[in-house]
Amino acid sequence: MRYLSPALVLMAPLMLPVPTAHAIPMTFVAHLTEANEVPPTGSPATGLATVILDPTAQTIQINATFSGLSTPDTMAHIHCCLASPFLPGVNVGVATTVPAFPGFPLGVTSGTYTSAVFDLTQPLIYNPAFVTLQGGTIAGAEAALIAGIENGETYFNIHTMAFPGGEERDFLAFLVPVPEPASLVLLGSAVVGFWLMGRRRKSTAPAGG
Repeated sequence: MRYLSPALVLMAPLMLPVPTAHAIPMTFVAHLTEANEVPPTGSPATGLATVILDPTAQTIQINATFSGLSTPDTMAHIHCCLASPFLPGVNVGVATTVPAFPGFPLGVTSGTYTSAVFDLTQPLIYNPAFVTLQGGTIAGAEAALIAGIENGETYFNIHTMAFPGGEERDFLAFLVPVPEPASLVLLGSAVVGFWLMGRRRKSTAPAGG
């Protein structure tokens, strides 16, 4: 049986892919650029969107900041659902409220937005057409949106007067949590301790014949 050092056992969780079961709530981010539009717009606009999803509480919160739009914005929402995770070069329908999230700054070329915490069991957050596509029920729309966000099948899009199809967008991608500094220090101390123990054993072991 192959021996695994205690240090490697401790470090293994840091080397594994993100597990299927994530902590609740989950954070997803989108770095908005023109290059992700279909077709690309050539716009100098930039932006960052953050979506905090809590499937257990059945809530969602949207935060965004954007600047450099070529003309005032007219819409902002989440599109769902792509046929496969992070599928490039295609457009899909709007899942969330049209034309924009409640309170989202429209008619501007830059802005910041922090939403209320929306209840996913209520119709306020959904595009009625998306609800129809998901069997005509809010429960169906909720399940589809949650699955779409979790599976990388959604994108955040800002539309403008010059680009009604969208000026900048990006996929919503899961933000992997970073261990707290105290946890990293503890892990590092344990790894160093096991390494020193191994060195000590080697130095005190009798010479082989």
